[in-house]
Amino acid sequence: MPIDARHKGEKMRPLEGIKILDFTIAQQGAYATLLLADMGAEVIKVEPPGQGELGRILGKDRRTGISAFFLAMNRGKKSLTANLKTPKGQEIVYKLASGCDVCVHNFQPGVTEKLGLDYETIRSHNPRIIYAYASAFGKAGPKRTMAGNDIVAQAMSGLMSVTGHDDGYPLPAGVTIADHIGAVTFALGIITSLLVRERSGLGQQVDVSLLGSMVAAQSWELTYYLMTGELPPRAGRGHQQLPLIWQVFRTADGHLVLGGVDEGRWSGFCAAIGREELAHDPRFETTRGRVKNRAELFAILDEVFPTRSTAEWLEALEPADALCGPVYNYEQVVNEPQVIANDYIVPLEHPQLGSIRVVGTPIAFSETPAAIAGAEPSLGQHTQEILLGLGYGAQEIVRMGEEGIV
Repeated sequence: MPIDARHKGEKMRPLEGIKILDFTIAQQGAYATLLLADMGAEVIKVEPPGQGELGRILGKDRRTGISAFFLAMNRGKKSLTANLKTPKGQEIVYKLASGCDVCVHNFQPGVTEKLGLDYETIRSHNPRIIYAYASAFGKAGPKRTMAGNDIVAQAMSGLMSVTGHDDGYPLPAGVTIADHIGAVTFALGIITSLLVRERSGLGQQVDVSLLGSMVAAQSWELTYYLMTGELPPRAGRGHQQLPLIWQVFRTADGHLVLGGVDEGRWSGFCAAIGREELAHDPRFETTRGRVKNRAELFAILDEVFPTRSTAEWLEALEPADALCGPVYNYEQVVNEPQVIANDYIVPLEHPQLGSIRVVGTPIAFSETPAAIAGAEPSLGQHTQEILLGLGYGAQEIVRMGEEGIV
């Protein structure tokens, strides 16, 4: 919406006026551009004619045929179909690139060169463009040309080596956490490059990778290893470098977590769980003692917590300023009042599904709030609109469709 056409009192979104040419697939790239779309950028997603992006077939609801994955990664974007292997398809892209602020992709290395979509080619059509590239392993090194994905990055970054129990397999996270962290890192790189261009006028290439993002996500743990040379054991129910009762405990009806009970909270914690004597137990009355004897302490707590429900324990622990929380399943998460109050889950009117709820934007701005722009686009939904805007005639667009170009 043009700023001068805005309803009285309506606030603009942070990235309104920014135009993004989006070739991303799957999650690492697509969630990055989703965040930018929520912030007001116009994101034009380019997909192959006929089949569309791979994400359209992932995570399908068997009842409706709607891809939850594609909805979650691509809502609020526009869909343009273009056969990038044809000269006419490349011409469309070059015309778009000349008027865009950002070009984004996460193709395997070498693909953009074959398609004529590499940085130098795109920059020749728009010297000010931000050319953003997300890879699996980074722009240098022996694996720079190799494909990779979330679980490979979790493995190679060391995350899996500290997840799970010592007597079992190293475990990946239960969600595609490397893709998500990689996407947030990617979005940060793009926005920073836009800020640099705003200040200096310079376009540039920005590169991020899944591996680099996951190494950065373990910054202090890896720094500890680099300082000491000590390999950490698996984290099990907690974190090996956070021994101050950073742990999952079973309750009468589920589980809860404690995120550390420090010196100032220790006596109040003991009173809250009805074990005041532990505050003065010689084994546990100091932080050093609790760390040294934590196996004995955890054994006691493993007997205490199953005696009451999670809700009962939270009612007792929260007034004592304990860092605690319930272990939720997805049903509990989406109905948690704290999640709803902060718009982490929000309503959306979907053209096929009607009124549904989706995950919102996790960043809040006081003056330029982000907002969901709409549902995911159908394949090629905006092709005619975009091509007309580039100066192509209606008959030419029809002909390109018949020839499989769009």
